Amino acid sequence: MERACASIAAGDSSTMRVMPYALPLVAERGEGSRLWDIGGREYLDLNMAYGPLILGHCHPRIVEAVTRQIIERGSQLGFPTEITVRVAEKIKRLFPAMELLRFANSGTEAVASATRLARAYTRRPKVVLFEGHYHGWSEGLFNRYHAPLEDLPAGAYGQAIPGTAGMTRAIEDVLVCRWNDLDALEALLADEGEQVACVIMEPIMGNAGVVPPRPGYLHGVREATRKHGALLIFDEVITGLRVGPGGAQERYDVRPDLTVLSKALGGGYPVAAFGGSRDIMRLIVDGTVFHGGVFSGNATVMAAAEAVLDEVLVDRSAMYAHLEDVGDALAAGLRQIMTDLDVPHVVNNVGPMVSLFLTDRPDAEVAGYRDARAHGRFDRFIDLQHEVQAGGVFFHPNMFEPMYLSAVHTREDVDLALERIDAGARTSLL
Repeated sequence: MERACASIAAGDSSTMRVMPYALPLVAERGEGSRLWDIGGREYLDLNMAYGPLILGHCHPRIVEAVTRQIIERGSQLGFPTEITVRVAEKIKRLFPAMELLRFANSGTEAVASATRLARAYTRRPKVVLFEGHYHGWSEGLFNRYHAPLEDLPAGAYGQAIPGTAGMTRAIEDVLVCRWNDLDALEALLADEGEQVACVIMEPIMGNAGVVPPRPGYLHGVREATRKHGALLIFDEVITGLRVGPGGAQERYDVRPDLTVLSKALGGGYPVAAFGGSRDIMRLIVDGTVFHGGVFSGNATVMAAAEAVLDEVLVDRSAMYAHLEDVGDALAAGLRQIMTDLDVPHVVNNVGPMVSLFLTDRPDAEVAGYRDARAHGRFDRFIDLQHEVQAGGVFFHPNMFEPMYLSAVHTREDVDLALERIDAGARTSLL
């Protein structure tokens, strides 16, 4: 890491991988549910590269598809390709709301394009997003999503807070609302609805820990946006192909106007997609809204995405039943450990997305960002993570980062993880 810091700002190209409170870990390789550091130490991986590795590290089907593409056809061709068409067709089978789509290289790019499209389609300027939700670091959307409670608005909604120094005034057209609170959104739309182009959300909050939507909430949001003529965008960068073959919109039976996918779609390769109805997407077709990118739809990442999609389409029932099983087992085990140790906690999970919140009191509820920020004991979680990492299990030391399981994690892996988490908790939390 000292060598890295001499050439790379802070030692890596993503701030989340080099947080000041994280124990250094320089990865050498991964396979299945395991990774190894440059010292040869093995870890059971509950991070899965922040979610993309839905099939685990170095899945043979992905490796074979990517290798064949590079050797036989090339990595970057600079023209439309058949493999890109095939991937789009397979996405549509899982996400029927995406009648037409475009590919991008990251969730940040795809979200920026989707919100621009919504503004052009509605001819309205404002975007609504939610506390604790992250939609990338683009100039027009990077809200300070982990703001201190004292910086949040006193009412149901307020102006977005720039997420970093150096931003322009583009974010002034962004409003931020409390999530999982339908009254708050309806109050916002009653005040601002004629100016609102779109409401964008993570349908399951995953950037401030895993927080599922309350029963009926997503349907209520869908009704409210239609009433006020605003588009609904589901940012399924995290949840797409993870909480179900068709993401959260399939799981909760709510159809958005625009969808953004990334992470699991590429199985470890940098790809994203955004799309919606033909009526909305015609603005890209006719050139009203520009979308480009030299590497958008790159043949190498399309090969990886097709391998993931083929695995999902062939084995969807068994694969997602297994993901639910290991996710529920990990969540139940975490609850039992913390209960046995009399440590205040909340454990939330939606299938293979799992969050352990260590809290300041046993009756705390975590139904939104403010709850997690107000009641979370981040210091204790860091202490726990350090002990568990030293014991050979890795999850991120930031309590807001979920644990992710993959299709190759077994119940034996879960049992091992729980055994080592229990040992770490007895050392760090008692």
